[in-house]
Amino acid sequence: MCTVTFVPRREGYLIAMNRDERITRGQATPPTVVEIGSVQVLYPRDIQGGTWIAASSRGIAFALLNWNDARVAQPKTYTRGCVIPALIGRSSVRNADATLKRFDFGGILPFRLVGFFPSEKQIAEWRWDQGSLIRDTFAWESRQWCSSSLSDAQATMRRVLGHGRAQRVGQVNSVTWLRRLHASHDQETPPFSICVHRQDVETVSYTELLCTPHHVRCRYRDGSLCGRKAGLHSVAIRRYGCTDVTACA
Repeated sequence: MCTVTFVPRREGYLIAMNRDERITRGQATPPTVVEIGSVQVLYPRDIQGGTWIAASSRGIAFALLNWNDARVAQPKTYTRGCVIPALIGRSSVRNADATLKRFDFGGILPFRLVGFFPSEKQIAEWRWDQGSLIRDTFAWESRQWCSSSLSDAQATMRRVLGHGRAQRVGQVNSVTWLRRLHASHDQETPPFSICVHRQDVETVSYTELLCTPHHVRCRYRDGSLCGRKAGLHSVAIRRYGCTDVTACA
């Protein structure tokens, strides 16, 4: 259960993701930098070592959401968190697609995987329903993806309305605006709020990716943005091809 908001920027982007999980699930680990060949990548890790969001020094990013409205035909034997680490070192939509076509998804529950490719100005979405893998592409423009164990469709409808209302206030598409959006609550239908607080499920973390011509930065918070915990953990890597040694300072 998650909400992903994408904001395109000149030669980059801003992405925010609320991760909503069962309250009883173990705590994740803040993002760290990992080397995959000649590429640096950064992402947080769940208790099984996988991840739900990541970015590379090429500027490519992936975010994964549970596909709750798809019918589950096979029991879970492998975590969905293993998908992004297998892809994050890839250099293009075509390379990522080829890797996914060779991937063994047996025992992995349904998901939606969104890839952001700034050099190609493309957004790709792959959907796995335990029977087939389908890919769609979208224009390089502001967009939101939503999921909820109650209903992906209803969560999308309510959160898109909230996203639309937020477009009419000040500082639209800024970091401040994005954080305010991901800390927001739906007073009419609280279970479908972007910031989730249910009896058994809540927003357990907030992750923010900022890609510029010089660097890729990940800011992470354990817990929801509306809470009173400490500030965001931050880590950055130099953008591929950038020679400015001060860019990630």
